[in-house]
Amino acid sequence: MSQPGRQQGRAGPFRAVIFDMDGVIADSEPTYREAINLVLAPTGHQVSEQQYEEVIGTSVHFTWHTILDMFSIEGDVEENLRHYDQTVVELLRRPRPPLPGVRELLAELKRRRLPAALATSSWKSWAEALLQATGLDGAFDAVVWRQMVERSKPAPDLFLRAAELVRVEPARCLVLEDTAPGLEAAKSAGMLAVQVRSASTALPPQPHADLVLDSLEDFPLSLLAEA
Repeated sequence: MSQPGRQQGRAGPFRAVIFDMDGVIADSEPTYREAINLVLAPTGHQVSEQQYEEVIGTSVHFTWHTILDMFSIEGDVEENLRHYDQTVVELLRRPRPPLPGVRELLAELKRRRLPAALATSSWKSWAEALLQATGLDGAFDAVVWRQMVERSKPAPDLFLRAAELVRVEPARCLVLEDTAPGLEAAKSAGMLAVQVRSASTALPPQPHADLVLDSLEDFPLSLLAEA
C-alpha cells in the first residue's frame, strides 16, 4: 500500500535511486539496539525500544552522548564507541535477507541502466558487513558512509555525495528512507523523499515524506526514467 505525500514541484522522471541502509535494504535497526545493550550490560542499564526511537537515524556520536546522558553514566564516549563498533560488526555479519522488494527494484534499475546508490550514516565497516550478510555486496553503483562527509543526517551531505558519485543532479534523484532525519536530509538535498515502512522498526508516516510505501514491492516504477 502506498500513501501519497507532498510532491508539488518535483522533477521527474527520476534517473537515480539512493537507498538508505538500515531499515530500508535490511531489517537491521534492532541489531544496533542489541549492540548498545551488550555494551551497556556491565552498567546494569538497557535501552528499551521506545528509548531507542529517540536516536534512530541519528549519528553514532549523538546516539552515545544521548544514551550516557539518559542513564547518567559517567564514561568516555570514544571508549564506548570502540566497544560498540566491534560489537556491531560482529552482529551485522550474521546472514539476513534483504527486505521485500529490494532485489527486484535493484534489478529493475539495472535493466533501465539507472544508477543505484547506498547512503548511510553508519560507518564503513558496518556497511561492508551488512552488504555481505545480505548478499548485496557489489549491488550498488556507489556507496557513501558516515566518514565520507562532514555532516550526518539530517544534513544533506550523504545524499549529495551519492548524487555526485553517480553523476546525477540532485533534483533527478529519489531517496528511499525510513527515519525522520533521513527524510529531512533528502528534502534538504532537493530530492524526492520516499518513506519505506517494511522494517520492524517502521515509524508512522513522517511529515517530510513525499510518498509513503509499506513495502518496496509497492514501488511505483512510473517514477523512474526509461533507459
